[in-house]
Amino acid sequence: MDFPTSTGITKRHDIYPFIHPTKFTGLLHGKVVLLTGASKGIGRTTALALAASGASLALLARSDAELSSLVSEISSKYHTPTLALVGNILSNPIDTVARVERELGPISILINNAGKNHMVPFAAPEESLDEWWATFEVNVKGPIALMHAVLPHFIARGAGTFITVGSSLADVAAPYISAYCASKAAIVKACQILDMEFKELGIRSFIIHPGYVQTDMSSATGGSGKSQEMREMQEGYQALLTDAKELAAWSMVALAVCASCEVGAGGGDRRVEVLAGRYWDAGDDLGEMLEQAEEIEKRDLYRLTFKKL
Repeated sequence: MDFPTSTGITKRHDIYPFIHPTKFTGLLHGKVVLLTGASKGIGRTTALALAASGASLALLARSDAELSSLVSEISSKYHTPTLALVGNILSNPIDTVARVERELGPISILINNAGKNHMVPFAAPEESLDEWWATFEVNVKGPIALMHAVLPHFIARGAGTFITVGSSLADVAAPYISAYCASKAAIVKACQILDMEFKELGIRSFIIHPGYVQTDMSSATGGSGKSQEMREMQEGYQALLTDAKELAAWSMVALAVCASCEVGAGGGDRRVEVLAGRYWDAGDDLGEMLEQAEEIEKRDLYRLTFKKL
């Protein structure tokens, strides 16, 4: 299993100068962010980073206890308005969005972070089609449903930012995780096409690979009778998981600020629009990526596409 690599761009594994937290203090004040999968892992770290940057937060997750703990931490450290939403991302997305706008104000940014992994040989006796398809429900239907629910509000205001967590596995053929790879490829392509539809409306759609981070989801496996090949693949993948959660979290803050804030003192950087509809690896230095905006545009890089003769 070979993972995509970049050439010419510095690889990062933790916070670096362009995404340093001190750059973003208060810059998201007045912005309402709806974040899914917020209670643990990358989601929790991202919620804290957004709060540190001044955002008002609507945090959606299934775990009541972990979400309550997060809200308490945000309240004590940052005193930013925070709304806890306990539930599944597919449960009444229209009502969820309406509640956020009613209690916090207009949503500026939707971050689709919730995800599901599923590692079981497709031919295994215990493999369930329902479980396989549930991976698509969380990784594709969930983000699309929330984007669809938020979209009328973005259109009415002529502005809005979608950030969806993707994966390098969208571009990798890896056995035993067909549902995960296929669902991530689907959401990458959907975000590319939706950005084509949205950009004339003042709305941008970004997709970010969060890096190789050790989380409950990245460690999730399945299947009782793992083959030697499957065990070796798991071990090889686990060895890659050396990136800090903060890399993903502050990369998303940087993306949100660059895309949604005023240029200049507000922190906005319109060069980031070149990444809209494209796949961006948080491990690729964002400052260097923006310096290459013209080259990315000219060569139409960071797209999911077929290699042809």
